[in-house]
Amino acid sequence: MHRRFIISAILLILSVVIDQATKQWGRSLPSLHYNQGLIMGLYAGLPESIRIVALGCFAGIVFFLYIFLLYILPARAWALNYGLSLLVGGMFGNVIDKIIFGKTVDFIPLSLGGIQVVLNIADVILWLGAGLVAYVILGRDKLVWHPDSVRGNFLVWPREQYKVGMNFSLVVFSCALVLGIFSFTFFNTTVAPALVQKERLMLTFALTYGLITLLFCLLAFLAGVVIGHRSAGPLYAFENYVDDLISGKDRKLSFREGDNYKDLVAVADRLREFVNNRRS
Repeated sequence: MHRRFIISAILLILSVVIDQATKQWGRSLPSLHYNQGLIMGLYAGLPESIRIVALGCFAGIVFFLYIFLLYILPARAWALNYGLSLLVGGMFGNVIDKIIFGKTVDFIPLSLGGIQVVLNIADVILWLGAGLVAYVILGRDKLVWHPDSVRGNFLVWPREQYKVGMNFSLVVFSCALVLGIFSFTFFNTTVAPALVQKERLMLTFALTYGLITLLFCLLAFLAGVVIGHRSAGPLYAFENYVDDLISGKDRKLSFREGDNYKDLVAVADRLREFVNNRRS
């Protein structure tokens, strides 16, 4: 897992670095074009503040889901991990431009069926990553959806899994609360006094931030339930294994791919050997 994480992180960082470096070079080309939209020039007419804030929040959600997928995907689905890294890296290359400058730098002219578009390296990396992800999911779906390596019942220990999910949500909510208080106080004491519609803007900020926080708490809860399955599942399997040994059923204990507590397999083997020796 550590090797996959390292390679995935390197791909993501390289995608952003290469994109930003080529954009510096692209600013001197005659094909230079500034894109103020979100995706392929869409929503360019929206106010700049709305576009930047929406894109920043969207990038945060994408990064959260990206880390979550890297954790839960099986080791043999390495191509999917690397495709996701390219996809997210290309996306972040353009997000950085939008957040800092309010627009992206495009300099690669391309004609698609009579339609003229201008791209950048981030767009190319993004579409390469999307193509790799689509290839793995559609062409090699056994790497992702492997029914022989998953449990039939996902909620094997609901109370424990819900507890993990609530803990995740509590951590996210606590961090969001600290950042929210800081942001609200900073905005209220520095920027808001100079604004005409101070109360309305502060209310809009508070409501928007609250909705974003609730969304992240929900995502964190779902992630906790899924991650909790990797701990609850082995404990559930070990509990059933001990019950089978007590009832006289002789079998070996095996865990699923990605499960925690793999050391329990060795403990189960010693327990099985001990019980069989006592019975003989």
